[in-house]
Amino acid sequence: MSKPPSALCTFHYHEINVGMKAAHDYVITPEVYAHFLAAFQDFSPVHVDEEFARARGFAGKVMHGSLLNGFVSHFVGMHFPGRFSLLLSVDLRFANPSYLGDSIELVTAVTQKMDVHQIIVLDATLTNTTRNYLAARGRIQVMVKEEQ
Repeated sequence: MSKPPSALCTFHYHEINVGMKAAHDYVITPEVYAHFLAAFQDFSPVHVDEEFARARGFAGKVMHGSLLNGFVSHFVGMHFPGRFSLLLSVDLRFANPSYLGDSIELVTAVTQKMDVHQIIVLDATLTNTTRNYLAARGRIQVMVKEEQ
């Protein structure tokens, strides 16, 4: 088994309370975009063709919404709750497009705890701080399971 990265956070279920907030900033870098394209092969013109996207009223190539889902996965697994977490569901509603180079602030608040299964529910807001608008909002369910 490999050793977890040193940046891996660890919140125990009993340490998490309704109302707790956590946040992390992300950037849609050329590397993130290139890796997404390589991994998932979604070359839809609105995502890869600048002129095509602009002709449809966008400011440029629209980044895939799944990039934001990837940020959520990273956040849950590495930041909050971290080590003992298992992402169960993500329901994101996209409000506005994001573009290459944009910064995204992910803010979550714990809205519910289900002690029987050690599940927390997070309300999430992803704000595009480059363009000063809401990129997406959603609900995340996470199991925080330690050894028994």
